[in-house]
Amino acid sequence: MGRQKNTHALHASLKNGGGLWGGLFLAIAIQFIERPENLSHNAWVVVSLAALMAVWWVTEAVPIGITSLLPLVIMPSFGVLSIKEVAVPYSSPVVILLLGGFIAAKSIEKWNLHTRLALNIVVRVGAHPKAMVAGFMLSSALLSMWISNTATTIMLAPIGVSVAYAITGKKQINNPLTVAILLAIAYGASIGGLGTPIGTPTNLIVLGYLHEYAGTTIDFAQWMSIGIPVVCVMLPAAWFVLTHWGTHIESETGDEGRSFVREKLKNLGQISQPELRTLIAFSVIACAWIFRRSLNSFEIFGVTPFSHVTDHIIAVFGAILMFVIPAGKTQPENTRLLDWQTAKDIPWDVVLLFGGGLSLALGITQSGLADWLAHQIGGLTSAPSLFLMIVLITVVIFSTEIVSNVATATAVLPILGAMTEGSGLDLYVLAIPVAMASSCAFMLPMATGPNAIVFGTGQVSMQRMAMIGFKLNLLGICLITLVLFTLMPIVFS
Repeated sequence: MGRQKNTHALHASLKNGGGLWGGLFLAIAIQFIERPENLSHNAWVVVSLAALMAVWWVTEAVPIGITSLLPLVIMPSFGVLSIKEVAVPYSSPVVILLLGGFIAAKSIEKWNLHTRLALNIVVRVGAHPKAMVAGFMLSSALLSMWISNTATTIMLAPIGVSVAYAITGKKQINNPLTVAILLAIAYGASIGGLGTPIGTPTNLIVLGYLHEYAGTTIDFAQWMSIGIPVVCVMLPAAWFVLTHWGTHIESETGDEGRSFVREKLKNLGQISQPELRTLIAFSVIACAWIFRRSLNSFEIFGVTPFSHVTDHIIAVFGAILMFVIPAGKTQPENTRLLDWQTAKDIPWDVVLLFGGGLSLALGITQSGLADWLAHQIGGLTSAPSLFLMIVLITVVIFSTEIVSNVATATAVLPILGAMTEGSGLDLYVLAIPVAMASSCAFMLPMATGPNAIVFGTGQVSMQRMAMIGFKLNLLGICLITLVLFTLMPIVFS
């Protein structure tokens, strides 16, 4: 056991050390390579910065949040942009939306409401193992629309392993039912995040880029008009792959698994006052996001008091609301639904990751790098939009298996922006597929946080995950293209 721990520590040390020095070496080496014709010095500096950030993000040799601060140092130091210009994306309105959403969602985790919601879904789907797989996938997807997909997976994975063991009586790597349930949780978390703007950071990166550089504002309801249909077709596809195409699940009744879930639910007891109040408060916030346009046009006595309310303001209001609402008489006096001790534990690295990604995108655009890259592949703009969409979704899905989805979106968006200038093609036609595709990498543990978590249980081999994930990637390319190509012209007409 000690030897195994030492081996893991050695591998981690080599990975981190290799990533740290490898990233620095690559960034410096680029500057000694002859700069391509018509590419400015500033753009070449941004290429080095992008390479360094990509390597450090992928290897996590340096904490993700700290890597995301590099634009604040590199671009002002080399005269690419001023510190004031580089810092602006870190306080972008969509960063505020993400921050407010994270804080409000913390109250759900504090009172364990997410566990109750997930178990209630799973216990109602039926006792058959394939139904249990569907239950875990559905609960994971619904939760990850509003809270971190990583937090969702961490919470559900141990329950999933226990249910699979209760049904099969086997604890072994690549047990078909265990694999199906664990991957259902991971895939459900990734797919569910597509449904809302706050479901995953890449959604907000695309929204932020469209707002900042294309003047296109997509609100919560518009996003859900395309995001929810994508979720609704991808979840059945993932379930089909896990239960019929990628694994063979025996036809046990699964009564033991259902009993285990019922026991866990029974241990939670009746819904508490804080849970109920949190559920009501978050429902109000969600409804305000979904029906914000109606709220904007609401008129009383000839006045429209909410005409300037945005999704970002609602997110911050929701976060404040959680600190104001009392937790109820069952809790100590002056206890609120949320306290700062809990709220300060939000994933700040993701907030910084988002700001750093937007800042890098600004550098790619302002330095002329995006225009240069777009010129190199400019011929593609004459191709049919459907063909462009298929190519883009395919490239992004398989790229994010090994490269951070934030890094992929950050690098691709400015190039698409430059490509579509003067082409008559709307940027959102290509940008939104990037957001959807970048969250649909299902093959490798390093592709997404949920994949890494279920791989870390030791119940799913990398080969097994890659084989199943490859099939779902192929289905994802077809389904995402079909839904977006059909719905985007309607939603944004």
